[in-house]
Amino acid sequence: MNNKMKQLFETQNPDEISDQISPEIDIIVGRIVEKTRLVKDCVIFDEDESLDEKQIDFHVVMKFVGDWTGYEVSCNELKFSLAEIPVNQFLNFIEIMNFSLSQRYKKRKFVIILWVCDGEIDLRFHTYRKNEGLWLDEDLDQYPNPILYWI
Repeated sequence: MNNKMKQLFETQNPDEISDQISPEIDIIVGRIVEKTRLVKDCVIFDEDESLDEKQIDFHVVMKFVGDWTGYEVSCNELKFSLAEIPVNQFLNFIEIMNFSLSQRYKKRKFVIILWVCDGEIDLRFHTYRKNEGLWLDEDLDQYPNPILYWI
């Protein structure tokens, strides 16, 4: 978590921060995880189940994204409003998201990235690959937006 995210949490009423996962958060996570599938050993969000692996030129894709982590992160970009995932549920959301992906895809470790930009939540996730590392730099304070990184 970077300092901007800590500041965002500090603006919240402490009584509103909850350890309880709201039913809405559970539903959102369930819908996301349900719509994921394996493509070239990558966990990919396929919202309308139209992704055809045979139609993808992975050599060209790798030129743009660099590695499999980049491919996953570029495919797994979802946007939400702060009304859908309120700040007081960020930690619950990211924890249950990680747990749910790990349950569905055993023996995988996931990285969940949540940041706030222009009043929207940008959610991304990828499989942690030791040889590729993390998608963002470890110094999260260099980024201008609130970021929460869960491994």
